[in-house]
Amino acid sequence: MRIRRIAFVLATMVCLAGPAPAAAQTGVEAAIGWLRSQQNTNGGFSNGFSEGSDPAATADAVVAIASAGQDPASWLQEGVSPLDYIDLNAGNADSPGLAAKLALAAVAAGENPRSIGGVDLVANIVAGFDPTTGFFGGGPYDSALSVLALRAAQEPLPTGAVPGLLAARQPDGTYSFSGDMTPGSGDSNTTALVVQALLMAGQGVEVLPSLAYFRRAQNADGGWTYQKPSAFGEDTDANSTALVIQALLSAGQDLATWGDPESALMGLQGSSGALAFQAATPGDNFLATVQAIPAMAAVDLTDLSRLPATFAHSGRSESGRAVLVATLVLIGGLLLVAALFGRRPRTGN
Repeated sequence: MRIRRIAFVLATMVCLAGPAPAAAQTGVEAAIGWLRSQQNTNGGFSNGFSEGSDPAATADAVVAIASAGQDPASWLQEGVSPLDYIDLNAGNADSPGLAAKLALAAVAAGENPRSIGGVDLVANIVAGFDPTTGFFGGGPYDSALSVLALRAAQEPLPTGAVPGLLAARQPDGTYSFSGDMTPGSGDSNTTALVVQALLMAGQGVEVLPSLAYFRRAQNADGGWTYQKPSAFGEDTDANSTALVIQALLSAGQDLATWGDPESALMGLQGSSGALAFQAATPGDNFLATVQAIPAMAAVDLTDLSRLPATFAHSGRSESGRAVLVATLVLIGGLLLVAALFGRRPRTGN
């Protein structure tokens, strides 16, 4: 009877520890699982166009990993993490746009962007500001990344940085990648980044024309394309949809009032966990997946400084539960052995 009672207690303890992880995963978990399979032995990630690791793609991966609640420092390949790869390549961040991407990744991972591999990325970004144009680097896209990175690092913006962005807004509320003011040259991706940058810079009212543009440009399925109208097609794509979702989240928009764009994004996720660029071009796409993960996790680029606090509640909880179950089984086994061999022999009385 005593053995049966111990067995019952052991079974109860394992049940209380929770069920084993399900084999099939969806959403962020599945996308992160696929992303882990893409990590190279040097800790970095390819951009999907070449086999070697790429600093910008690795920075995107770090933001995605952190957005999913996991610590990028724990993603090791042969003992090397993506943060180690970024440390080794920070000295090559010779443009403000790339320096901003690496700085945003550092902030998302809880690192100091002023000291990454011995490089002050914040100083590099500031040095790339051109007061004559009001841009960092090549135009609004690089400028938006730079403003986001500087504010995430609590660095004051150079005089003229915000006016430079505002001056690049086209009458329809869009921004173009290079600052080209030709009507129709604006795109959803640059506009989404600028919206988040302006919000980080405290310019909330200035994003309203761009929000109106997002409403006009939204496809019937709830997603977005790069440009609309466009001679190259207007089908919903994962990258554009994810970036606009992040812009809407940063602006405090209720996505339920936007025709369920999350479903449009999730509809591009395949059985591997990766996302396709568009429904018409199925297949695992690295950039589509890595840019979609933060939006799927409801994280926008104004949130990055808070992410390190979530690592304790990260996807590592499943492995933690496994350790708990193994510990309980071990304790139960020891109790069982003690019950079998610790009983006193009967004396015949």
